[in-house]
Amino acid sequence: MKPWKLYCKDRNMKIVFGFALSLTCASFLMGDLHAKEQDQAGPSQKEIAFSASSMKAKDYGAGRGLRVGVVDLNSVFEKYEKRKILDAQLKEQEKQCQKVLSDKKKELVGLNEKIQLLDLGSDIRKKEEENFERKNMELESYAKFAEKILVKKFKDYFQGIYTEVCSEIENIGKREQYDLIIKTEEPELQGGGISELQYKVNIKMVLYHSDTVDITNQVVEALNKKHLEAGKGK
Repeated sequence: MKPWKLYCKDRNMKIVFGFALSLTCASFLMGDLHAKEQDQAGPSQKEIAFSASSMKAKDYGAGRGLRVGVVDLNSVFEKYEKRKILDAQLKEQEKQCQKVLSDKKKELVGLNEKIQLLDLGSDIRKKEEENFERKNMELESYAKFAEKILVKKFKDYFQGIYTEVCSEIENIGKREQYDLIIKTEEPELQGGGISELQYKVNIKMVLYHSDTVDITNQVVEALNKKHLEAGKGK
């Protein structure tokens, strides 16, 4: 007798997540953000250069030089306590979904073994085979549903964190009278093909800056302070 075919393949039950923010799942979101920035990179960099030159000339006339700051967004994400908490919550929810999937798969395996012991063509076997098909479809549907829900939660959570970070940078910029605050990061150049290497090089906007203009730690401290105060208020 041929074993009853288990239609739900392992790959249909794998849900890939993590913020390996390290943001592991965040890679497609960061890639989307980088892509949008890259689409605007040509004209925006020229506009920044022109605008910076104009402001510099104007400010020198007024007795004040152009004030510029840089922020390492990757470092901010890694050190923001709220992100760590939300990341842990997502991982726990993913773990629960994986358990449900594992239990459903075990049930199917047991049902398949039961089917093999039944006579071919018997009414009871046909009934169990129909039951197997139904449960297999339920498993596949749940896997897709769980993945969709987790992806949406991650996207909403990441966009919320990104908005908070940008808002805090803007607050610091206005409060301390910065003329320009630029994103900086060190891309990982090891591995990948030529096109990927070119992309990573192209998204690096700041080639050099002194430590005096780096306000990354200031942004992290401000975000964590607000998060701590919000927690005390609950």
